[in-house]
Amino acid sequence: MKPKRIRALAAMVLIAAWTSGCGTQHGTKTATPPPSTARTSSPVIIAEAALKPRSKSAINASATLVVNRENQTLTVSMDAVHLTPHRKYGAVLVAAPGAEGPSRWLGTFQADARGEATYMTIVQHVTDIPASGWQMELTSSSNVLAAGDVHLVPMSNQLPKSLPTN
Repeated sequence: MKPKRIRALAAMVLIAAWTSGCGTQHGTKTATPPPSTARTSSPVIIAEAALKPRSKSAINASATLVVNRENQTLTVSMDAVHLTPHRKYGAVLVAAPGAEGPSRWLGTFQADARGEATYMTIVQHVTDIPASGWQMELTSSSNVLAAGDVHLVPMSNQLPKSLPTN
């Protein structure tokens, strides 16, 4: 994983933990744990997308998505290189027909003088990432420049028991 991606992922997990109230003191009443889902009972779900250019351009982009189930937020971080310097771009989360959740315009960002950009946004009222059916798009005006499918990143409790552990 690239250093920028690692920093972005770490920042998103910290933001997700902070917004869910981790570290705050609660009353003496013990809360009942939330019912677990079929995939995981983890309060955080992580997914990634590698966006491939739609034309012969050299654009290289990737996205990391983190859902915090406790505060129902989706944090999306996108990194892109080989963009046109100082040009504005858009990030779109597209849900295929029948996939959970609606398609969402995530916002606009601008490439720097080197043609690089890092963008992060938080979407409210999201509780899950489907195993398939979501796609990230990098756009300019109404043109899709790069796109890629969103894939879940397995958490430690989702890995097969036959894998060695260190």
